[in-house]
Amino acid sequence: MRTLILLLCLCFLCPGSLAAKKPHTPRTITTPLPVVMPLPQITGKVNLVWQHKDLPAVDLSKLPRLEGLNVVSPCWYDLEAASGKLKVKPAPADYAIRAHTQGYQVWPLVTSSFDHQLFHQVLASTTARQFFIQQLLDEAKRTQVDGFNLDFENIKDEDKDRLTSFVKEISKALRAERLKVSMDVTIPSGASFWSKCYDHQALGQEVDYVMLMAYDQYTPSQHVAGPTAALDWVEKGVQKTLKLVPPQKLVLGVPLYMRIWSRDLTTGKVNGKTLSMPDAEKITVKASLLPSWQAEYNDRQALLKCSYEEKNQRFTYWLEDANSIRRKAALIKKYELAGAASWRKGFETDDVWPVLAAAVK
Repeated sequence: MRTLILLLCLCFLCPGSLAAKKPHTPRTITTPLPVVMPLPQITGKVNLVWQHKDLPAVDLSKLPRLEGLNVVSPCWYDLEAASGKLKVKPAPADYAIRAHTQGYQVWPLVTSSFDHQLFHQVLASTTARQFFIQQLLDEAKRTQVDGFNLDFENIKDEDKDRLTSFVKEISKALRAERLKVSMDVTIPSGASFWSKCYDHQALGQEVDYVMLMAYDQYTPSQHVAGPTAALDWVEKGVQKTLKLVPPQKLVLGVPLYMRIWSRDLTTGKVNGKTLSMPDAEKITVKASLLPSWQAEYNDRQALLKCSYEEKNQRFTYWLEDANSIRRKAALIKKYELAGAASWRKGFETDDVWPVLAAAVK
């Protein structure tokens, strides 16, 4: 009996005994909270690029981040009908989410389809304008974008005041939802269907940013060869616009393209077509081997004029490259502008991005 009692006592005193073990406490498994990416903020100057197509080669929401870039403007919306209905190009619902993780805000481009008759009908109709605006609000909610870029061009001169009123209506509705509103305008001039339709000063009061399309100095419709954006022409355009729009709202539009002009040596007829920077590099290398090759740099224009002859045609182009962009982009600091906007992704060579990043610091 004494032996049994002694054994029982030893069991209770031993650390490994059942009596010495603590009750089991279930382990709490904590599920980590999902990481929510903060929305990119623009604390300094705007550095925007337009994205014309949703192709893998230019889809900035999927490509490695471009340093210095903070806004992308995919070309998604065009006016389709007098009712104000928008034709919606592929607008992925997750595009903005991807772009935000890259540090970009997203301001999709919205055009008037450059149809002055169609846009006139919309401007004249309260119902059409309201429908137009509601679609922007619905799309903003669906795609989670941060704003819109308005590209209304080729407008009747008589619609100048109606255009201003419409932009005011758009801005009021979008700003109420904390959406940014920017608008593209041409350099002030007396050109009908090009510049006279814009009340630059009034528009500048209604939107967050005015994008000055400081390019298309010469266009194919003129059938006259000339540069896309000579530095002296661009600077004069900035000076004109600053008389109407404050610098903290004015964004300088720069071309990532040029035009190559062909003149028939028999008839003298001149035609022009768009030329990207990479394609211009290839032509420059190829054409410089021809006996007729000529190249002359104009410091006032900040452009190299290139020309050569081939198959009874004389070809001419004013070379836009990182150097010409650097000279134009320097105007941003000189005039304390709000930033840069580039047309468009896919036209450029890679060396323009560090140039633009430096210009908006």
